[in-house]
Amino acid sequence: MIAREQAPLARVLLADDDPQVLRSLASSLTRAGFTVTTADDGAPAIALAEAATFDIVIADLNMRTSGTSVVHHYKRRYGAGVYCAVLSGDDDDTTRQACLEAGADDVFVKPAPAAALRRRLTEAALALRAAADAHERSA
Repeated sequence: MIAREQAPLARVLLADDDPQVLRSLASSLTRAGFTVTTADDGAPAIALAEAATFDIVIADLNMRTSGTSVVHHYKRRYGAGVYCAVLSGDDDDTTRQACLEAGADDVFVKPAPAAALRRRLTEAALALRAAADAHERSA
């Protein structure tokens, strides 16, 4: 029997200025079946919007170019077609509200448990795929 290569769950852009967090999360998400592109700050993450399309964008809040700037850019450009999440070391209502107002679909508090993050991103990827399929059927 010939094994078929499975399509990735989703294309993920991961932006964080902490190299250890970037490597760890990218590795975890890749093992879970995601295709992951990384950026070490918000500015290169925003620039990648011109060169590639992502289903999911995850951005650290506290970078030189903030995670909320990244989220705002992708949501303005792609709307509901992209799931955006912010990673933050701050676990308070003010931070969460600012992220949501920027357009984030979710906020994860660092250190985000890898299993919970993978589970939530898998759910988001499946929901995006279902929405795209429904749109194609109605077109």
